Amino acid sequence: MAIKDIGDTMEIKTKILVALVIIASVAFISYIQIFGLSFEGKESDFYLPTVSEDNASAYKAFCTELNIYKVLENPNSLIGQKVKVKGELLKKLENPDNTTDILLKVPELAKYPYVIVRYSDKITYKEGDKLEVYGEYSRLSLIENEKPAVMVPSINAVYIEKV
Repeated sequence: MAIKDIGDTMEIKTKILVALVIIASVAFISYIQIFGLSFEGKESDFYLPTVSEDNASAYKAFCTELNIYKVLENPNSLIGQKVKVKGELLKKLENPDNTTDILLKVPELAKYPYVIVRYSDKITYKEGDKLEVYGEYSRLSLIENEKPAVMVPSINAVYIEKV
């Protein structure tokens, strides 16, 4: 094997290694895009186990109304806290893994009256239904298709009911 052939082989191996590192990096940091929304993180960050009908009333007792002013003042202040919010199902996306992502319209919230809801099961509710969502406040999430793009609260829901 000539020296030039060894150099060519090393260059190919380097390119393959760089491609594998890029692929691994992209796999490690996943991006979810729905409805023009984007979230950064692992999928397990977005979906919590659902609460059964039998345990719903106990869980609901620990939830407080989502305080949008506290969120806007300090976006991380409510992370992990049990919250509830009422609104209209604007859009839903049923994912292949049986999870559901919802864009909930909550006119009382603020200039951009939306909440993003992630639920670890399918739902039977339709667009236009009025829902009450119970779960944990997650973070602010980006709605990219608004001009300009806006940040809105997101909830990892454990129980959803029609009101």
